[in-house]
Amino acid sequence: MIRSGFLVGLLLVAEACFGVEINERAIAMVHSGHIQEAQASWWGFDPEDATEYLQAAIDSGVRRLIVDNTGHPWVVQPITLSSNDQTIFFQSGVEVVAKRGAFQNRSDCLFVARQRENITLVGYGATLRMHRDDYDDSDQYQKGEWRHVLSIHSCTNFNVYGLTLAESGGDGIYLGKSGDGLTNTNIHIKDVHCDKNYRQGISVITAENLLIEDTVMSNTGGTPPESGIDFEPNSPEERLVNAIVRNCLTENNAGDGYQVALFHLYESSEPVSIRFENCRSVEDIRSVRVLTSNESGKTVLGDVEFVDCSFESSKDAGLLYWNKPSNGFNVKFTNCVFLDSATERPDMTPILFLSGLEATEPIGGLEFVDCLFRDQLDRNLLSYRDGVGGLPVDGVVGNIIWEHGDSRKELQLTPEIIAEWSAQEDTEDVAEAEDDVEAEDEANDDDEG
Repeated sequence: MIRSGFLVGLLLVAEACFGVEINERAIAMVHSGHIQEAQASWWGFDPEDATEYLQAAIDSGVRRLIVDNTGHPWVVQPITLSSNDQTIFFQSGVEVVAKRGAFQNRSDCLFVARQRENITLVGYGATLRMHRDDYDDSDQYQKGEWRHVLSIHSCTNFNVYGLTLAESGGDGIYLGKSGDGLTNTNIHIKDVHCDKNYRQGISVITAENLLIEDTVMSNTGGTPPESGIDFEPNSPEERLVNAIVRNCLTENNAGDGYQVALFHLYESSEPVSIRFENCRSVEDIRSVRVLTSNESGKTVLGDVEFVDCSFESSKDAGLLYWNKPSNGFNVKFTNCVFLDSATERPDMTPILFLSGLEATEPIGGLEFVDCLFRDQLDRNLLSYRDGVGGLPVDGVVGNIIWEHGDSRKELQLTPEIIAEWSAQEDTEDVAEAEDDVEAEDEANDDDEG
């Protein structure tokens, strides 16, 4: 019997002779199971529109599919990842580019996977690119924020390595659910760059056993929240369990670097466990934003932790804490640094607490352990803008080093210190902040991702 590797070599020679003509013999051997590795161009290639060829290659179910560098971008309309047990390897220099004038449906994505298993996308030096500015043109496209580069719904054992995902009309990567409500499980994203996307670098709606590491999320801008990464379920049955973000960078995003928005998870939901390790935020609008509902029984339990993280040069507050009641899930920062937050906003503070107009529970439930705050301005570390009036701050504890102006202090955060800072209430921005959050929440309620 001739080895499959030898057959692949012969077929590659044949393809070199025939250019990008359809290689019927190679395709037949894929379908018969004689070979487990194939090149996408065996199914053909058209530099004007290669959709049918790339889709056919994926649909073949070949175990290892190489999207080869033809010297031209693979220009495509929406592509479905239709097979299980498949690795798609994008050669260095390959670009898969959204076809201009296509993607008219508001939820058309460059790649979408629904209830797939054992899928790996590898693309060191390769790019999946859309046309963000086109989708912002209301004369050409219906307004939407769901034209993602990669949309993953209720998948298991899904890996994304090395790719750049750029200029979507929505998110670089979206982790949502299919109609039956299943979560995503065992998701690994590594060495990825999500750049210049319209809504988020990465949106995590529901996931269990998620690891994102060594990934950059930069230059998001177009429609709120405009975050580097946003953990934001849409309904109480969704899950954020054992999610780890490690060695990641958010930079120059028009919204938050790291957003945790848990409005729709309630006390009855599965407790959350989200951990950020050795991550950085550089020149985002805010470094971190934590948001929840604030009604009895409507705050999820669990833990959100930031460990060994650095938050640098945010335009506004380094940490915005919106509506988070002192009960519910725990938020903890350990050995983190906040450097030069809101240096051009003397009316702002490095930490800003906000209570929404409908809040009923005290704001707080926050711990700092061995954290450093460096502030060029002589102002309080924390301020509180109380939309209700008379709603207290409670359960803010820990120890910090606070460098501001010419002074350096080691402080234990006592109730007296927190009360002193939070007593200087300023409500002028609360209504505006409430409007922003409601607009984001309504958009996500209508999420077509």
